[in-house]
Amino acid sequence: MKKKSIYLFLLCVMFGCTDILDTIPTDRLSSEVYWQTDKDAEYAANAIYQFLESPVTILGRDAMSDIARATFETSDETKVEASIADPQTNIFQNTWNDLYKGVRRCNDYMANVGKITPADEAFVNRVTAEVRTLRCYFYSRLVSYFGDVPLVTTPVGISESKTLTRTPAAEIYDFIYKEISESVAYLPEKTNEKGRVTKGAALSILARTMLFAAGNVTGVDNRSSVYYERARIAADAVIASNVYSLLPAYNDLFTYENENSQEVIFDKQFIKDLQSNSVMNNFGAVSLGNNGSMMSPTIVLVDEYETSDGKKITEDLSYDPKNPYENRDPRLGYTLYVPGGILPNGTVYDSRPGWSSSADVIGASYQVSKTGLLPKKYINAEDIGQSNRTNCGINLILIRYAEILLVAAEARIELNMEADVALKYINEVRQRPDVNMPALSGITSQGELRQAVRHERMVELGLEGNRFFDIRRWKIAEDVCNMDYITGMRYVNKDSGELVTITTDYNKKFTKKDYLWPIPYNERQLNTNLTQNDGWN
Repeated sequence: MKKKSIYLFLLCVMFGCTDILDTIPTDRLSSEVYWQTDKDAEYAANAIYQFLESPVTILGRDAMSDIARATFETSDETKVEASIADPQTNIFQNTWNDLYKGVRRCNDYMANVGKITPADEAFVNRVTAEVRTLRCYFYSRLVSYFGDVPLVTTPVGISESKTLTRTPAAEIYDFIYKEISESVAYLPEKTNEKGRVTKGAALSILARTMLFAAGNVTGVDNRSSVYYERARIAADAVIASNVYSLLPAYNDLFTYENENSQEVIFDKQFIKDLQSNSVMNNFGAVSLGNNGSMMSPTIVLVDEYETSDGKKITEDLSYDPKNPYENRDPRLGYTLYVPGGILPNGTVYDSRPGWSSSADVIGASYQVSKTGLLPKKYINAEDIGQSNRTNCGINLILIRYAEILLVAAEARIELNMEADVALKYINEVRQRPDVNMPALSGITSQGELRQAVRHERMVELGLEGNRFFDIRRWKIAEDVCNMDYITGMRYVNKDSGELVTITTDYNKKFTKKDYLWPIPYNERQLNTNLTQNDGWN
């Protein structure tokens, strides 16, 4: 009964109005009745975790990068990646609403927690530090999408919300830095309650945020060295804690068996029948009974994986174009379903026209991958079937230790310091036991090291939602996301024996304005003080 009561409370605080920064909480218990005990603080904090992004949101972001395309051509992702979206496109408003819902709940907590006379002051301080960190997480996402956004730290009414203006991104980054720096002292290094914010999670959020800040996407905050140094210090602290390590088997990272493994720093927890997700239905193969993957990976990602000798496919004479998936970095097969891959039900994935009658063959339906390639991460046997495909309990990893090693490496590279340490961290990721790629050596120039860490982020974190943000902060989106057509898998024609490359006349376009999303149309109608990002008027 106690668990059921907690869950009902979560439902009470999860849903509410979405207008004007979603600031008017009509769906919470009366503060005079509720804010009395330590448990009240805990339950209110618990409810905020529900507003962390869903798998569809996080994983689907890479459809709007160079390593994948949107499968369904009527989707908002299609409009964004073709640069034909406008401020009324739903994905912008939905993203704004969802993140500000989280901010609103955090602000409501912070405004009321002081009413409690704690029985256990350390406990309430810890829970409050979690909420402060979660608010920073929501703001880090908001500023990465929209740039300058209103920084609201207290509950506001309708009339006040109509007077809000956009806060410069630099001030938001400083707010995040200050809030997390103060909060970590109250957070534990480990907790028995999986999914809660820990010291390592808070520092990892800070490290990732400062790395993005260094990219100066808004163009008016050129403090890159300050941000890289903050990222380095935060990432180093996570590494020095010795709490986390790489899971020996990369292939097992996204399975039920290894949820909450030693590599997971911060995740969103799910449980079947209670708080589930639909990752199987949204990304799994059609032949498994799903609606089809909303994301079709491109050959750009496939070609980035080196041969098993640690060479680019264009530089390795042993590479066989007619067997393009053999003798490659094992992470290729751990990240993607390619023809010949084994699906979780034991059947062979085959999308090659003329080779099989599988429901996954290109052209078999509008639902199948347009490139013949499919995401593999988070696709598990436990979620196969009509009753399971939208009732998945697999946790979504938001930050893992491999990313923090690469943050620590990249910060050093950009600060042009400790090249040997940066290379050590890159090699640690490359040489996970079931990956075991050749170690990099003899690389000393900043340019070569930068290329190495960017490659490693692409193949290590592929299809986890990071590429969308990386190409923006590196300012390379205009170079890599302008495509007149999309290239997919390579395979051998069954009859002629000739090599075939799948191509589609699907355009990707990226212009300077696309580095920042527009302030949603409805928000500016409700509050005329909100200015618009360049190019979106």
